[in-house]
Amino acid sequence: SCGLAKAIDYSFYVPEHGEYEIQGHCFGIEDQPGVRLLITDCGGYVNVLTSTLTMGLSHSSERTTATYKSATNEYLGLFYEECEITSSRDLGGRMFEFFYSCPSRKESVQTHEARAVR
Repeated sequence: SCGLAKAIDYSFYVPEHGEYEIQGHCFGIEDQPGVRLLITDCGGYVNVLTSTLTMGLSHSSERTTATYKSATNEYLGLFYEECEITSSRDLGGRMFEFFYSCPSRKESVQTHEARAVR
């Protein structure tokens, strides 16, 4: 299922993994810096199982979606400058995938690459 495949992808192929207390709730976040992240509550395995059993078709309420989006924005604000969510996907089972961009990060990477070429 989509949720299981995403959980495996993020577990093995992204460098940042952690549990964070945000807005009084515990969130598990797996982050590909500057690109995308997977966020779930700290009951991650139960969420993967729920997403798998419902084949990702069980979508969250607007309130739950807003909570996870707000937590993602707070996480981005803590670890990156000027990043914003560009799109999201509800994977079911309280699992969300957020794509984001960081314009200042791109500029600093391009500047670093330009210096490295010299």
